[in-house]
Amino acid sequence: MKNRLIGVVIGQVIGLVIVCAASSFIALISFGAIGGVTMASAPEKTFQYVAPLTCPNGTMEYEQYQASYNRPGEYSFNVECVTADGTRTDISLASIGYALLGFYLACFLPLCIPGALIAIIVPLFFLRRKKAEPTQTSAIESL
Repeated sequence: MKNRLIGVVIGQVIGLVIVCAASSFIALISFGAIGGVTMASAPEKTFQYVAPLTCPNGTMEYEQYQASYNRPGEYSFNVECVTADGTRTDISLASIGYALLGFYLACFLPLCIPGALIAIIVPLFFLRRKKAEPTQTSAIESL
C-alpha cells in the first residue's frame, strides 16, 4: 500500500508539472496578442482597470495625442498619476506592465486550475484496491 501511495503522489506531481508547463506555454503565446489588441482598441479603459495598482494615492489621467510629423500622423498616449498636491508622475510603462500581467493571468489560470484538478484527481483512481473476485472452483478441485 505504501509503494502504491508513493506512486500516486509522484504521478500527481508529474501531472501538475506537465499541466502547468503546458498552460504557461499556451499563455505566453496568447497573452501578448490578446493584450496588445485590447490595449490598442480601448487603451483608456484598459489603463483604468490597472489604475488602483499604478496610482494608489492619486488619480490617473490619460491623454492621447497625434504627432503629425507627416500627413497621417501617429497616435500615442501618456498616462500620468496626479497626486493630491499636484505632483505628476508618468506611469505609462507600469500601466502597460500590469495590464499585460493581468492578460497573462487571464490566459494562464483558466487552463492551469482545471488541468491541475484533473492531474490531482486522476491518479487517485489508481490507488483504489481491486475488489476480490469470487473464486471459481473447477469440477476437478471440488472432488
